[in-house]
Amino acid sequence: MTLNDIILLGKKILIGIIVTMIPFLILFGGLWFTQKLLQQPSDPEPKTVSHSSP
Repeated sequence: MTLNDIILLGKKILIGIIVTMIPFLILFGGLWFTQKLLQQPSDPEPKTVSHSSP
């Protein structure tokens, strides 16, 4: 094997890893984004209702 063969093999392995990771990133990114959208915002101060007397 020559140096060019080893470099080509390394590039193919790297591209294979990247192509494999893309669907996982899309899946987990979508799940994270969905969780953020569906999370109810926490309200630190309780709201008070004022009643006016007639």
